[in-house]
Amino acid sequence: MSVFAAGYPAWKKAAKSAPVAVKAGSEEGTIDIATFEKIMQENPRSIMLIDVRDKDEHDKGTIKGAVNIPVDELEAKIPSLPTDKPIVFVCGAGARSGESYYMVQDVRPELKKVYYIEGELVLNKDGSFKIKKPAS
Repeated sequence: MSVFAAGYPAWKKAAKSAPVAVKAGSEEGTIDIATFEKIMQENPRSIMLIDVRDKDEHDKGTIKGAVNIPVDELEAKIPSLPTDKPIVFVCGAGARSGESYYMVQDVRPELKKVYYIEGELVLNKDGSFKIKKPAS
């Protein structure tokens, strides 16, 4: 048995930033919505969350911790996306986030942990959100 030398508080903090297992959704490139919601409750910093809507849309409300890179500006920034954590794209209805997923596949196919949310998002000014799953 090994002991974490820095003690329990440091261990707990280190565990919070540990990589997370992401479950894919049913459509190519999507993240399972329940898994995404769990990540956002328990360990949101374990993923790179990118809001690909335009700045004016983003400024009206987004998910807490999301970085705003409008889809029109994304291609130039793909080379600098991180490789150490999963990347999840979000937008209002799934179209731009899906486009972003496929753009990353074209530009940096070596990035394997890239996902998008398929569904309608209600994004609030306080950083909270609600996902309405697409009809099957």
